[in-house]
Amino acid sequence: EDKLVTDAIDAFTKANPNVKVTWEPIAKDYDTVLKTNIAAGTEADVFYVDINWVGSLMTTGKLMALDDLMSKAKVAKSDFVPTLIDAFSNGGKVYGLPKDFNTLGLVYNKDVFAKQGVKEPTNDWTWADLKQAAKDLTKNGVVGVSLPADAARFVPFLWMAGGDITAINNAAGTMATDYYTGFEAQDKTSKLPSELGMGWPGEALAKGKAAIAFEGGWLPAFLKSDYKDVKYGVVQLPKGPSSKSNLIFTVAYAMSAKTKNADASFAVLNYLTGAENQRKVLQSGFALPTRTALASEITDAGSKEIFNGAAYGKPFNYGGANNGKINDAINKQLEAIITGKSSVKDGLDKMANDLKPLVTP
Repeated sequence: EDKLVTDAIDAFTKANPNVKVTWEPIAKDYDTVLKTNIAAGTEADVFYVDINWVGSLMTTGKLMALDDLMSKAKVAKSDFVPTLIDAFSNGGKVYGLPKDFNTLGLVYNKDVFAKQGVKEPTNDWTWADLKQAAKDLTKNGVVGVSLPADAARFVPFLWMAGGDITAINNAAGTMATDYYTGFEAQDKTSKLPSELGMGWPGEALAKGKAAIAFEGGWLPAFLKSDYKDVKYGVVQLPKGPSSKSNLIFTVAYAMSAKTKNADASFAVLNYLTGAENQRKVLQSGFALPTRTALASEITDAGSKEIFNGAAYGKPFNYGGANNGKINDAINKQLEAIITGKSSVKDGLDKMANDLKPLVTP
C-alpha cells in the first residue's frame, strides 16, 4: 500500500509542480499517534481516517468540512458509493472522501470442495445451506469453515438474524450466536485459526485446512501473491432468517480543520481519491474503488462480489467511538462460547453486561 501512495504523490507533484507534498508515514499505532498530533496541533494537512474511529473527530471539529471545496472542484457526493461517502459525513457535511473499501465475501477453496465431493456455493445460499455444506466438507483432516472469535465476522450474522449490539442477548442475538458459535461448539465443523496452527482463516483456506473463510479482497490478493496454485471462488454471504447483511471496511482522506493550505490540500486529497488513482488501486488488487464510475471496470468475478456487498452492508463503525471496546467485549465472549468455556446464554448475558455502558440503544 505504501508504494501505491508514494506513486500517487509522485504523479500528483509532476502534474502540480507548484505544490510540495511531504509524505510522513506512521509505522504503528496510527490512530493513537494521529489523535496525539491533533491534540498537540501538529497534525498533517491531509491524513487518512478509519471508519472505526472517525466519528469522534467529525463531531469535535477536528476535521474540515469539505463541501465547499468539493463544489469548487465539481466533486459530488453522488460520485461515490452512497454507503461509503455517508460513513464520513455528519450533520449534513462531508468530512472525508473514501479512498477504497472492502466488504466480506464467502471465499472458498475450489480444490477442497472438489476433493470432498461438495457442490460449490452460490449467491442464493442461506444459513441452512452453509450449515449443511460445512458438515459435508468436514472430513479427511479438513474443516468446513474457520470462524474466528471476531466481532468483524460475527456482527453481520447478528444483523442477518435481525439483531443488534444494543440488545445482544435477545431472541435474535441468541439465534445468531447459537448459529455462529455452533459450527465449532456443536457441529465440530469449524476450528479457530489458532487451533489449526494458522494465523488467520485465510491461511487455513490457502493451506487446505478449511474449505471456507469469510474475508475481504485481501484474501484473494494474498492467494494470488503467495498461493498462486490455489483455485478459489467468492460469493456473497449467505442470507439469514431476517435479511442479507455485510460489513463495510473503509478509510478516507480528510483534512485538518486547522490547515492553512486548504485549496492545495484538497487538490492532493481529490487526486488520491480520484478516478485515475483509484483505477491504479483497482488494478493492483489491493482494494476496491469508491467511485461509482469505476464499478464497470471491475472485471474480476470475486472482486465484483465483494464490491456488490456494499449495497446491503453497513460500515464497520456500529459502536461509534467505542467500537474497539465493543469488539473486544464481543470477541472475549465469542471465544468462551466457541471453546466450550461458556454456554450461549451465559456468554451473551456477560456480553450484554459488558456492552451496556458502551452502546446507545
